[in-house]
Amino acid sequence: MPKRLITAAFAASMLAGSAAVAQTATLPVVRPPSQLSWYGDPSAPDISGVWIRNKAAATGAGVSKEGWLPWPPPLKPELADVWKKRVADNAVGKRTDDPVRACLPPGMPRFITGTNGPMQIIQTPGRVTLYRDGIPVRRVWTDGRAQPAAKDLEDFSNGNAVGRYVGPELVTDLIGVKDYPIDGTGVPHSPSLKIVERYHRIDAKTLRVTVTLTDPLAYTRTMTSVTTYTALDDPHWEPREFICTPSTNYYPDKYVR
Repeated sequence: MPKRLITAAFAASMLAGSAAVAQTATLPVVRPPSQLSWYGDPSAPDISGVWIRNKAAATGAGVSKEGWLPWPPPLKPELADVWKKRVADNAVGKRTDDPVRACLPPGMPRFITGTNGPMQIIQTPGRVTLYRDGIPVRRVWTDGRAQPAAKDLEDFSNGNAVGRYVGPELVTDLIGVKDYPIDGTGVPHSPSLKIVERYHRIDAKTLRVTVTLTDPLAYTRTMTSVTTYTALDDPHWEPREFICTPSTNYYPDKYVR
């Protein structure tokens, strides 16, 4: 190669190297955030944080321990018989079809209305994530997508959820919910169950969640539960590993698939 071409190539390589060094030198310095936050979608009302479930907002005659009304549940005859058997079996310690006692997910709506322990809500553009230790993470898509077509719909313990912000509330719609009971007493539902949730932050320390169930194959009317949560005042809280041991000889095969 002629000397002149070698010199030109060397100069070009030096310039490229200098440009790379200059570009590297101008990269921003990454620093950790000054304050931990789970609110990453400024366009949405803030419902983020770590929350603890309180007792049901409505109690007394005609309301269940988990706030469901009307109560007793307005079940159609065939499913009413299923529920009555579960209640009777539970009363004598012979019930063997509660997923929670077998260390399976509680399902929906029990994730919201009947589960204790902290619940973490993380908001990001296009998605809301709800986390509880030892339970499959819930994802509510807020990016405008539709529910899966009927031919593509799969059943999950947490269902398939899409949501939207309406004023100060997050409103979610769920379908494709596995046939886990809706509460601790064993109220059943059919594959046609539809769940609507409305999350409303009343103040800095209080979150209200209204859950409405519609299931024309199982219930003669809609059922509703209003659950309130209080913000967890623990700056050191963080998700943890959770290991569950099923009750002895407890195998609800119906719910494993």
